[in-house]
Amino acid sequence: MADFLADSVVEMPDAGPGRAVLSENWAVWGPNGGYLAAVALRAAIARSRLARPASFHCHFLAVGKFAPVELHVTPLGGGKRAESLRVEIVQEGRTLLAASVWMVDDGLTGYEHDFGRAPDVAGPDELRPYHELADNYDEWYPIWRSMEGRPLAWDAPPGEPVSRTWLRFTDTPIESREADAVRQLFWLDFPGWNATIAAHGWPHEYLCPNLDLMIQFHRFAPEVDWMLADGNVWVAGDGLVGCVSRLWSEDGRLLATGTSKHVCRPNPQYEEDLTRARQEER
Repeated sequence: MADFLADSVVEMPDAGPGRAVLSENWAVWGPNGGYLAAVALRAAIARSRLARPASFHCHFLAVGKFAPVELHVTPLGGGKRAESLRVEIVQEGRTLLAASVWMVDDGLTGYEHDFGRAPDVAGPDELRPYHELADNYDEWYPIWRSMEGRPLAWDAPPGEPVSRTWLRFTDTPIESREADAVRQLFWLDFPGWNATIAAHGWPHEYLCPNLDLMIQFHRFAPEVDWMLADGNVWVAGDGLVGCVSRLWSEDGRLLATGTSKHVCRPNPQYEEDLTRARQEER
């Protein structure tokens, strides 16, 4: 069990690069992309002269190691009420991630409307968690030891490329807007892969690592425990997969929207998994 906020904490001195240490608690084949993005967002928040995250867009450039990183934050411009910042996460001379972040002032006034309509789906209390559904859950990446997911669909035949999963941390208290922004960014890293494989099933001929991740923050809800990560991948082609996603609170509020682009690469375990799948069919 691990605390996401403790493992993504940043140290930002008044001058020079900041520092963070990437934790193995949030491992997939390396540090999870959403986790890396969260570190970048926290660095931007710490350095900005303004208070509210408005949007975040990053490119994933290299897989890092579980070790210290440098955080380079550069103000790019803006105005009195909005500030653009560039963030780079660098490890041993390699740039792992480059991000652009818009921060805005509190108390802005303007148009107000809300046409967001949450999907009519079962709530988390009506669904079973992954650790009960998956026979091999003990083999899942370490990241799943400190979070819980309850999917709307499980072990279904290939169909529409849609993923809807209720998500929550198990050991990370969320008590502030900054913490909730970091959580929202992290959750919207998940739908792309899950929506893709919903259309193709197992075994997976390809893996689809993220090229980028973009999120627009609409509202914050630190008091909420569960959030629904709702994504679709309507088109895949030319070795690319594109996901459009939304994040909903349990009471139906649209919290954030996002996109992610993924590039396909051959799964080195595909032939082994295919043999296993054929054996299970007998």
